[in-house]
Amino acid sequence: MDEKRLQKRYAQSLFDLAREQDIINSVSADIALIYGVCKENREFEVILRNPVIKPLKKKDILLALFKDNCNELTVKFLSLIVEKRREIHLRSICEEYFAICNAYDNVKVAALTVAEKTSDEVKEMIKHRLERDCSCKVQIDEKIDKNLIGGFIIEIDGKRYDASFLRKLNDLKRKLISE
Repeated sequence: MDEKRLQKRYAQSLFDLAREQDIINSVSADIALIYGVCKENREFEVILRNPVIKPLKKKDILLALFKDNCNELTVKFLSLIVEKRREIHLRSICEEYFAICNAYDNVKVAALTVAEKTSDEVKEMIKHRLERDCSCKVQIDEKIDKNLIGGFIIEIDGKRYDASFLRKLNDLKRKLISE
């Protein structure tokens, strides 16, 4: 089965069960915790991907980490993931779950790339403008790229607005070379 389809199916199943039980917020918080552990702890992902470690041991590790901090549904879901030997996809399943939640809540994620960290009020201004233009809620995901020199790049809904100094310098360079 296609990996992306597999990840989406597991994420959708978890979301549907959470919605059915009216615990979407609780499960979303659990998934955010699990995703954070996957993202921040390389050793954890190495353990999940290691074929030498038996599934029962991986299940014990996951339960030890998350049983006391997560909803019962989330814990059962983690057990199922390991039983079906899909633990190597855990991080991607979490990402798919977030995408499903955002679609359900009519939230779009805007990637804001800047040369230096921006103030909260500038981010709020950008957020309000995007919400007005897109007619939906917007979540800003800020990334720092020193190569931009200044300005910003916004990507939302497959569209990209590049107002960076780097692009302007490259445009100027192309124009000078072509003359």
